[in-house]
Amino acid sequence: MPRRALVVTLCLVLAAISNQAILPFSPTATAAAPAPSLISGRLDRPDAIGPEAAAFVDATPVRLVIPSITVDARVESRGLTRSKNLDTALDYHNVAWYDLGPRPGEPGNAVINGHVNWWTGNAVFTYLASVRAGDRIEVVRADGTAVWFRVTAKRVVAANARVASLFAPSAVPTLTLITCAGVWDALTFSDTQRLLVSAVLA
Repeated sequence: MPRRALVVTLCLVLAAISNQAILPFSPTATAAAPAPSLISGRLDRPDAIGPEAAAFVDATPVRLVIPSITVDARVESRGLTRSKNLDTALDYHNVAWYDLGPRPGEPGNAVINGHVNWWTGNAVFTYLASVRAGDRIEVVRADGTAVWFRVTAKRVVAANARVASLFAPSAVPTLTLITCAGVWDALTFSDTQRLLVSAVLA
């Protein structure tokens, strides 16, 4: 009897194990494959670039072209001076983009300034006052793309004016070009006025 009981017990255990072993196999129970990288398979396939990769283009301005006044200038990235004024380009042949604000073509007003003259003569924006409404402005970006603007207005303000609208948030991409105007003030070592040229996307 004890031997028969042992055999019965072993049979019950094997039956239990067998019942567990025949449970249906689910493919989802296998180890999940690692998720593909957003970069993997895209750098070597230019035709497969999607919205994620497109978001990483470099829209930093590198060149400003104004055909109507024969301007084709390199763009320097500049911020503010210690006195909180817009910093200017180191080379008077170049223009300075205010890099604390939006890049040209992005929502908001991009600001670019340039010298009107230099002690040696003409500078990059000597003829900026000659632009007219409708004139086109091209901004070439670091990634090789370009964005075009159309001149809409010109105005002159005092040199020490704080024009809040230049830096106000906006959903509309605009561009403002700034240079000196008026007469030279020997006390401030600056011209008395500023010329502002406004433009919108063409």
